Amino acid sequence: MSTSILNEQDYYRIVYGGWMGKNIGGTLGAPVEGKKELLRLDYYPELPDGPLENDDLDLQLVWLHALEQYGAGLTSRELGQEWLEHVLFPYDEYGYALTNLRRGLLPPVTGSFNNPFNHCMGSPIRSEIWAMVAPGAPSIAAYYAYQDAIVDHAGGEGVYGEMFFAALESAIFFERNRDRLIEIGLRYIPADCRVAKAVNDVVRWHQEGVDWIEARELVLTHHGDDNFTDAPQNIAFTILGWLYGNDFEDAILKAVNCGYDTDCTAATLGAILGMLLGVEQLPDRWVSPVGDRVVVSPQIKGFPAPANLDELTRRTIRMGKKVLAAMDANIQVHADWPTVWRHDTEAGNRTAELFSRSVTANRYLLPTGSSCSADLELEIEFGQDGPAIGASQSKQLNLVFMNRSCIALTGTLTIEPPNGWDAPSPYPFRLQPGESVRWQPTIRANDFPAPTNEIFICWTRTHDRATWAVSKVPVSLVRAARWQVTGPNEHTERTAYFSGHRLDLEKACGIRRDGTYKARSRFYNPTERPVRLIAACNGPVVLHLNGQPVIDCDETVEWMPAYHRAPRKQTCELVLPAGTHEVEVKAVRNGEPLKLYVLTVSPKETSEPGPYYYYTDIVWE
Repeated sequence: MSTSILNEQDYYRIVYGGWMGKNIGGTLGAPVEGKKELLRLDYYPELPDGPLENDDLDLQLVWLHALEQYGAGLTSRELGQEWLEHVLFPYDEYGYALTNLRRGLLPPVTGSFNNPFNHCMGSPIRSEIWAMVAPGAPSIAAYYAYQDAIVDHAGGEGVYGEMFFAALESAIFFERNRDRLIEIGLRYIPADCRVAKAVNDVVRWHQEGVDWIEARELVLTHHGDDNFTDAPQNIAFTILGWLYGNDFEDAILKAVNCGYDTDCTAATLGAILGMLLGVEQLPDRWVSPVGDRVVVSPQIKGFPAPANLDELTRRTIRMGKKVLAAMDANIQVHADWPTVWRHDTEAGNRTAELFSRSVTANRYLLPTGSSCSADLELEIEFGQDGPAIGASQSKQLNLVFMNRSCIALTGTLTIEPPNGWDAPSPYPFRLQPGESVRWQPTIRANDFPAPTNEIFICWTRTHDRATWAVSKVPVSLVRAARWQVTGPNEHTERTAYFSGHRLDLEKACGIRRDGTYKARSRFYNPTERPVRLIAACNGPVVLHLNGQPVIDCDETVEWMPAYHRAPRKQTCELVLPAGTHEVEVKAVRNGEPLKLYVLTVSPKETSEPGPYYYYTDIVWE
C-alpha cells in the first residue's frame, strides 16, 4: 500500500480554517441558544470584541491537552480523568457524567448509568479535534470520537452524532464533494440510528425540491424533541444549512435560523465549511469580529490553553503527526512535498465492533496498566440496574475473564468487599490461550453502605502451585436509595430500591395507570449548606421536606431533570442543616408514563468547584 502525503501547509490551512469557522459559528449561535422558533438572523446578534466562550470549543481544548498528556493511545478512561481534573460544567449530560466519575465509575458506565441526556448534543459538538489529529483517516477519527462520546453519552444518539461528524470532517482532507462527505460520515454509524435517519431524510427532502423552511418543519415533525439539545434534530439542522446554503454566510445563517441548539449547529457547520474553504476564503465581515483569540469558559481550568488559533492549530498538527504514526495510518505529513492521496484512506474500519459492546459493562486489561498485548481481559457487566446496591441488598455480578496471552494461565478469582459485606469463596480456574470463563458471584451489602463503595476483583496467578502475582481491579458501587412507595388508590406501602436519581414508581408499584403516586424516604446531609432540591416530573408534583411543602407544581411543565435548568416550579433552594431529613413526594401521572427525578445539587453561587454540582456525599436511606 502506497503512503499518502499531506503537505504541512495544506494541513495548517485546513485546521486553522476549521477552528476559525468553529469560533464564528459558536459566536453567531450562542446568544440565541435554546430558542425554538424560526429565527431571522442576518449577522451576529451580539457583536463581540473577539469570540464568545463556548463549550463546543472549550472541551476540545481539554482533549488536545489529553492527547499531549497521555499520547495517541488515550481511551475513554483518560478522557474521563480529564473531566475530573479540568471540566466543571454542570450542563445536562455533563453534570450526570461528572457525578458518575466523581463516584469512581468508569466509561462507558459513566455515560449510560442514570443519564437521561445521552441522546443530546454534548458530544457531537466536539468532533473536530479527532478529525484534525486523524486527517484523511475517517476510521481513526470515528474511533477516537467513540472513546470521547461514551464518557457522557454511552448508549445514546450523542455517540453516533460525534462519530458521524468526526468521520466526515476527517474525510475533508481528501474529499471536497459535499454529498460524498455526508455519505462517508454515515458509513461509520448504524444505519438504523436516529441520527442516520434524520440525516438521510433531510438529504432526501433537499433532493425532492422541498424548500428549507418546509424541510425544517419536516425535521421537527419526524425527528423533533421538546429538549432543544436532542441530537438528531440538531444534526439534521446542521446538514440542512449545508445543503440549502448558497455560500458560507447563507449556510451558517440557515442552520442557526432553524433554532434549537443554535451554537452547536452553527459552530459545527462553521467548522466544516472553514475546513473546506480555508481561512483565506472566509468572509472578512465574519472573521474580523472574532479575530484570532481563543476564549475559555471559567469552568474549564487547570491546563495550558492555547492563547490563539495559530497556537491551537500548531499544537493540533503536532499531535496529528503522532497519531498518524501511532495508528499506522500510512499518511505522512511533509513540509515540502505536495499533498497526494495514493490509497483508500477509508480502508480498515476500526469502529465496526464498537457497537456490539455493552454500555452497562466495564472492560479491563490485566496486569493493571496494560494497553495492548495483555495477559487477561476482564469484563464486568452491571446490568440495567447499573453499579448500585442498597442497604442489606444482594447483587450478582456477571464477570467474564479471557486469556489473551499465548500460554495457559492458572489461578484464583476472589472478591474483597468492604468491611461487613458478604462475599463468595475464591473461584479457581485454568484457561488455555483464547479461552474464557464466566463467574457470577453474589455479594451482599451491610446495613450502612457508604454513598460510594469500593470492592476489589482479585486475580491471583499461580505457578508451580505457588502464588506468582496478584492483580487487583477496584470497582465502585453506588448506594441505591430505599423508598416506601404506593400507587394510585393504594394504601399499603411497599419497599423499592432505586439505583439512580429516577424514581420509576410505575415499575416499583407494578402498575401502569393514571393517578397519584407517592414515595417517601430519608437522607443524611453531613454538613449545613445551601441545597438546590429538584423534583423534575412530567406531571404535577409536590415535595415535602420534614413535613413542610417546599415544591408545589400543580401543572404539567416541560420535563427537564437538569441540574442547572430544571423548571422553576419544580425546584427550591434553602440552607439545609446537617442531619437526617425526611422527604415525601407526590407525582401525578396523566396520560403519559411517569418520569420523576429527585436531585440534591449545589446552588449557582459556590466558591468551589463550580455551579450546580451534585452532592455525592448526601446519603439516601
